[in-house]
Amino acid sequence: MKQLKWLSQKLYFVPKATLNIKAKEALERFNTLLKDFQNPILLNLGCGERFLGNRSLDLQMIETIINFDIEDFPNVDVVGDALNLPFKSDRFHGIICQAVLEHVENPGVVVEGIYRILKKGGYIYAEIPFVQGYHPSPNDFYRFSMEGLDKLFWKFSRIELGVSVGPSSALSWILREYLTGILTGFSQNRRVRALAMFISGWMTFPIKYLDILFAKRPEAHRIASGLYFLGRKT
Repeated sequence: MKQLKWLSQKLYFVPKATLNIKAKEALERFNTLLKDFQNPILLNLGCGERFLGNRSLDLQMIETIINFDIEDFPNVDVVGDALNLPFKSDRFHGIICQAVLEHVENPGVVVEGIYRILKKGGYIYAEIPFVQGYHPSPNDFYRFSMEGLDKLFWKFSRIELGVSVGPSSALSWILREYLTGILTGFSQNRRVRALAMFISGWMTFPIKYLDILFAKRPEAHRIASGLYFLGRKT
């Protein structure tokens, strides 16, 4: 029985519903901008269990980056609450904040904290969802449009603002959730939902690759899955 359970866990894999078409390019630019500083100090705010930009930053930056999260994952250097960042003012040359602000009760307070601990002339790269399904970890509070994201970071000098995860990914995610709901009768039964998610996930994930064609189109932001902001503290 244990072997069967182990095998089922190994075989259970659901492909991601989304395709981030901007993170690599934007973080490469972020990396280039940080070269203006000697020995820059970086903060990965809300790092989770993995860092999406480890192929875009110089090895030296990756080795010195401080990983911060509310959970004590193996890769986390500092455990704390983003609403009360435990760092001195003007501490960092660059801050990365990917898929975090939707999970905090007051994203404006977090952005104020980012502004405080960022050095003058330092850079912020943030990603936040717009059209996405509910994904608590442990909570899920907010979504932002392009205007909303720009307003959220109003204190910063905007360098870039745009789509990171396109409309095809939004459709892929919503269809996955809808089909899962149909297959389960929108039940809360975890086992039934896991099986339905497996089926619907494999049926819908190819849709996201249409973002290779459409995510950079001018009107893609209207139903984009995710947006990004690259700015500077001036």
